[in-house]
Amino acid sequence: MNVELVEGLKDLKTGALLNLLAVLLIFFSMGMMFATFGFTPMREIEPEEILGMMAIFGVFALLFLLAIILSLASFVMYFKATGHLKNYDEKYGIGRKGMILEIVGVVLMLTSFIPIIATGMRLEEAHYAVSGVVIAAFLLIFAGAIALIVGAILFGVMLMRLEEVERDFKVAGILYFVGMALSFFTGIIGVLIGIATTVLIYISAKSALRRLSIA
Repeated sequence: MNVELVEGLKDLKTGALLNLLAVLLIFFSMGMMFATFGFTPMREIEPEEILGMMAIFGVFALLFLLAIILSLASFVMYFKATGHLKNYDEKYGIGRKGMILEIVGVVLMLTSFIPIIATGMRLEEAHYAVSGVVIAAFLLIFAGAIALIVGAILFGVMLMRLEEVERDFKVAGILYFVGMALSFFTGIIGVLIGIATTVLIYISAKSALRRLSIA
């Protein structure tokens, strides 16, 4: 039983679990907000209600922050997994390249806000710079999206290659980059596919670890 393979599968399993917890927290916090304010008719807010609303917003913000932390931890575990799997067999190194591209993609998309903010801080010149800012932001978003999709494809290919360890990884790999691509066009469908993919990664890694421990 190869240690690198086992550690890689453990990290995949842990990463998937953390990701699922993050998603559950997001859905729970949004459900809490909707249940509290979604059916509240538009009316004047009484002074004594403000404190309660602030408390609910505070809980929502705390849960959302925790979800972000769990998502980042999940990404770190996936990244660690690709390192172990690459050490086990070089053909799995494609997964690490995919994760790096996904990081680049996120950075590029976040960077797209910089020219907009910079222009906003110089309002007197904004009308001269609007077109350039829009083009720059669009190019950064486009480049980031391409990097994310290509990264997702590479990570998905790594998962598909893991079918040699556990056959369900192949389906997880296909769903991984399909979900990433669809999230840019049909958000909710992409999210649902992403959840299904995460569940499948968790189940596949757990099954593979169980089988390896018996072998």
